Amino acid sequence: MVWLGDIALSRKDLGLAESYARQAQMIDAGHPASHALLALVHEGRNDPARAEEELRTAIRREPSYIPPYLLLARRYLATNRADDAIAQCQAALRFAPQRPGIRETLLVAYIQAGRIPEAITETNALIKQRPRDPALHNTLGALYGRSGDPSRAAREFHDALRLDPKFSPAYLNLGDSYLVRNDRARALQSYLEAGRLTPMLAEAHRRAGDLYLADKRIDEALAAYTRALIADPRAVGALTNLARIYTEERRDLKQAVELAQRAESLAPRDWYVQDVLGWSLHESGKTAEAVPHLEEAKRLEPQAARAHYHLGMAYLRQGMKSEAASELRAALSLAPNLPQRDAIERTLADLSH
Repeated sequence: MVWLGDIALSRKDLGLAESYARQAQMIDAGHPASHALLALVHEGRNDPARAEEELRTAIRREPSYIPPYLLLARRYLATNRADDAIAQCQAALRFAPQRPGIRETLLVAYIQAGRIPEAITETNALIKQRPRDPALHNTLGALYGRSGDPSRAAREFHDALRLDPKFSPAYLNLGDSYLVRNDRARALQSYLEAGRLTPMLAEAHRRAGDLYLADKRIDEALAAYTRALIADPRAVGALTNLARIYTEERRDLKQAVELAQRAESLAPRDWYVQDVLGWSLHESGKTAEAVPHLEEAKRLEPQAARAHYHLGMAYLRQGMKSEAASELRAALSLAPNLPQRDAIERTLADLSH
């Protein structure tokens, strides 16, 4: 009966699935799989409390039956209860230490909980089971990176690529590990290779674009960000930096504002998005419309010198000299080597007279 219920559930026929589960319980009231099936029915009806109750009943009926542990763990992960998910996985491992899926779920739970040393231990255990899995080496490298060990991270990414030279996520992470060590040339090479292998990997194109932009290689940055948006039209970083380029480097203010507004619709609480949108509006002559965005950028990230500088210049255009001077001084205090330093100092000198 339970397998018929599973088929009904796969067809989203919750009523029929429940009927089969109830029939199975009439035959064997203690059948744990029928309770697990009912849990999935309640899940489909958005009744998490009853779903959890059925899963716990399944475990009480048969503690060695693994599926309810995993279902509970995944439910807890979905609601950011990582420690509870860890407890369920550990309980399942006591009964089935080699069962596929348990350690993988436990690894996700450790990462969500920020318990990186334990996540590293668990990944190494999985690698012993599947030593030729490039994704596991890539995960281990990312964990070493998060623990502040970029050299070991890079070794794991290289191991992943030896196992599968076309595994683009490892190139993406390898680029990050090079960037941490300030090896910008190799970082760029890795990002470009990731994007070449997987053209729809928007993040690879975006990160390459960021390096090009920082080095003032504007045409190459434009091309990289355009590739990112082809891969993912909702790529906020690419939208925002394209808007910045069209504001500051390749003046096309109409397009800059449109791109920045698209970015804001996707990430309204990102200070950089608000700053770029505000500055593009200011440069378009719409300072009154720009100021609320620039003020929001400063509120979201008070330590961003760029936000203070742009807000100060907008205040200056509005004739708010005292407020402008305050923001410009804050910008220099936060970033004494700001590229606009000389211009800011001249402006402050003029305002002091």
